[in-house]
Amino acid sequence: MTNPKFTVVIPTYNRAPFIEKAIESVRKQSFQHWKILIIDDASTDDTVEIIQPYLEDSRIRLITLPENKGISHVMNLALDEIDTPYFVQLDSDDWLSKHALRCFHLMSSKDPQAALLYGNIRMWRQDQNGEWKVIRSIRHRSFYNKYQFLVYMTYMLHPRCYRTEAVLDVGGWETADPYDGRVMEDRRMVVKLIEKYRIRWINQFLYHRRKHGKQLTGPEHYAARNKLRRSLVLDSLEKWGNRYKPVFGYRKGFLIVKRLIPLRTKIGR
Repeated sequence: MTNPKFTVVIPTYNRAPFIEKAIESVRKQSFQHWKILIIDDASTDDTVEIIQPYLEDSRIRLITLPENKGISHVMNLALDEIDTPYFVQLDSDDWLSKHALRCFHLMSSKDPQAALLYGNIRMWRQDQNGEWKVIRSIRHRSFYNKYQFLVYMTYMLHPRCYRTEAVLDVGGWETADPYDGRVMEDRRMVVKLIEKYRIRWINQFLYHRRKHGKQLTGPEHYAARNKLRRSLVLDSLEKWGNRYKPVFGYRKGFLIVKRLIPLRTKIGR
């Protein structure tokens, strides 16, 4: 098919049990103007072997990295390769709802200047019998300014459909941090975009996210995430003119912003 509208980027690392579900969820989309770019970040399991048969489809491409670089480096590499107006990040252990790309197509046609489109998510966990069950449904919200998103310290926005030109304009993903861009890269990207552009919420369940023990979201990673959350909030507020002071707190071990207190500005002397 010529001139696809979306590239679905699937970054993967040791996701052999899940990768097929991710790929198949794209192949079964009701909106078929897509291509898939899979970037394997030096997997040591059978992930690449499982992907190989799908490469017979000319719309699906695989890049394999010789050494593990981390999610932000992988997404910057993908950004260099994307030639479609929009791209969707699909984690390789998750999957898209059937009409996700159609919903993105309709919203992007309605608001072509929006930098990011996102929807609602269902969270899945494997029970003691090995069955995957929905454990939570998360309905996000709209954000009318950058401060509203900055204090939205809850589940990250999924799925994320980016306008390619806007992500290029803000310089891609950040890698210059103590964790080499491996932690909280998604939230930092949204902050960069919402500083300059609108982001648009689609009030439909478009994404299915697995919860399992091999993700970088467990308690052992709380300290890194909390450190970056605090830094993101403080640095952003300073960059935006120090109009507010944050009041921090914690929810289930994660740093949150309880509220922003307006700071008085001095008017003359």
